[in-house]
Order: sequence, then C-alpha cells, then structure tokens
Amino acid sequence: MYSKLRLLLPILFLGSSLFSQVNSLEIDPQKEKLVTPYLTYRHQGVEGLAEFKKKQPHAYTLELWYFAESYYIKRDHFAQGDELPFGLVDISRFENQRKENEEAIVVLPGYKDVLVLLPYNKLIFKPE
Repeated sequence: MYSKLRLLLPILFLGSSLFSQVNSLEIDPQKEKLVTPYLTYRHQGVEGLAEFKKKQPHAYTLELWYFAESYYIKRDHFAQGDELPFGLVDISRFENQRKENEEAIVVLPGYKDVLVLLPYNKLIFKPE
C-alpha cells in the first residue's frame, strides 16, 4: 500500500499544479476576441464553443492560451510591408516551424512584421 501511495502522490501534485497554473492564466480580453473565430471553427460553431467553454472551462482556457499567447508579433522586423494584424493568423498552421528550445521566426510575405513562436519547452498546451 505504501508503494501505491508513493506513486499516487506525485500524480496528485502534478495535477494540482497544472490546475493552479490554468487558473492563474491571464489572457488579454482583446486577444480572446480576436482568436474566437478559430475556436469557433474548431468546435463546430458558436453553440459548440459555448458548450465546450461551459463543460470544460480548463480545457477552454488552455486552448485559448495556445491561440492567443503561444506566439507574439515582432513589429517592424522589415523596413517595408504591411502591418500584420494579430487576429489574422491561425497559429496552428505554423506548428511545423516551432523549435524545441528556442523561438522561431515566421516570415509572412508582404508584411513588415513577423510571427515569433515560443519554443515547445515553453508551451503549456498544444492542441492535437
């Protein structure tokens, strides 16, 4: 019985740690508004997203974090081009460029700004 308890305690600790980390995530409401179209699409419409948010609030927060905070836009990386609007990009399209331990720069033709992907070791969530 003691050995089972020794195995169970780390699992409980890690679970409560993740639960606490999710609860402490703060996502800019403006970013949430801008990434909502991607979440709506992923969950088969407005009703599907509302149900997901209601039934799985922690999973919703993690997914929201991924689409809003797993990257940032570096402004004026190039001298010429258009400004890249935050809500324009479905970040999941660029997962193949994300690196394990360092940020990855994604250049989008026609824009003076670039996407900077956080490395895998900094992600708290990645959708499947």
